[in-house]
Amino acid sequence: MNESQSRKFSKILDLNWEASHEKDPMKKWDMYKELHQMKKDLRDDMGHEEYDRFIDNGRKMFAPLKSES
Repeated sequence: MNESQSRKFSKILDLNWEASHEKDPMKKWDMYKELHQMKKDLRDDMGHEEYDRFIDNGRKMFAPLKSES
């Protein structure tokens, strides 16, 4: 991920947090539309395979630990 892509991803994280805490349904809807477009732009910039790999690795990193029972 280059510097520009990193800045885009940081803005995505910020907007996602803001949208998840927004109370006004219309503002929330607009924020999620913007978020969707920002994710699409980042995916186009990174390339679909690299973006999907990046997101998948992030999910794995923050996934709950599996118990060894």
